[in-house]
Amino acid sequence: MNQLSIRKRNELATKKKKGFTLIELIIVIAIIAILAAIAIPKFGQVKKDANFRADQANAKIIATAVAQAVSEGEITATADVTDAKIAKYIDGGAMPKSKTTGGSFTVTYDPPAPTGTGKGTKITMTDGATTQVVYGS
Repeated sequence: MNQLSIRKRNELATKKKKGFTLIELIIVIAIIAILAAIAIPKFGQVKKDANFRADQANAKIIATAVAQAVSEGEITATADVTDAKIAKYIDGGAMPKSKTTGGSFTVTYDPPAPTGTGKGTKITMTDGATTQVVYGS
């Protein structure tokens, strides 16, 4: 029996232990944390860019509706531009909402003058802090 226990002890000593050490686990967790720290800000920027591109697409839809309203005589000057006049030329009958938080569209129509000084349709988007042109010039 003594020989059996000595043999078992030798077998256990020679067997390699399986599993990860604490240092290996800490290194893996640190690598994952570094990758997350890099990826999360990129995701936020991608979402912001996607929202801006969606606002540009909505601005083009609004500009098309303004052009149709102008061609039908519904809008003749800047003072005539209202959401109600534009919305009936948009599918669904409602002005698109801005994807930017707190954002809204402002439509300006500068009718072309005989001298060619009018600039046409300009759409700006305001998010409360900044205003930027999303369509026209």
